[in-house]
Amino acid sequence: MPKILIYISFLPWFLYFLATTINAYKDLKTNKFNKKWLKKNFLKVFHFDNLILLGIFIFFSVYYGKSGQVWLAEVLLFGFINLYLFFNYFYYDKNKSKAKLVPTDLSPILILIIIALIPIIRYGGTKNYIIAYYLLFGLSFFNYLTVIIANFINKLVVKLICYGKNK
Repeated sequence: MPKILIYISFLPWFLYFLATTINAYKDLKTNKFNKKWLKKNFLKVFHFDNLILLGIFIFFSVYYGKSGQVWLAEVLLFGFINLYLFFNYFYYDKNKSKAKLVPTDLSPILILIIIALIPIIRYGGTKNYIIAYYLLFGLSFFNYLTVIIANFINKLVVKLICYGKNK
């Protein structure tokens, strides 16, 4: 039963991560990411409500880590924090990009999904859910950086495929 609850707690995070990274992808598609843009849009890129909620989660996981039933509180806290962030994103986020996705955007989004699955797969191998939760919170907080990495990987793969076809 504990494993099932942990995997279920990943679902709200995954929904929130997809919503925010697809928005970040659309935003970076229409804007050039540079120092000037980052300075102007700093609060748009880094959501500090995530940091506050991460701090609460870290407090429980560090200071009450030895308690008997704290794993249930951590799993529920992680799930509900991400559920809150997901609903909050749709109701209150004024920074949503109006850009539309086109079929060529599918490959970077698939790379983003693969990147998102890495901590979950890592949990499946190590069964250390706290480290997986920290990694997932990190991916959520640095969603613009994750999109930049996914775009870089996508361009690299496209170059390799096009280079292989030209031979």
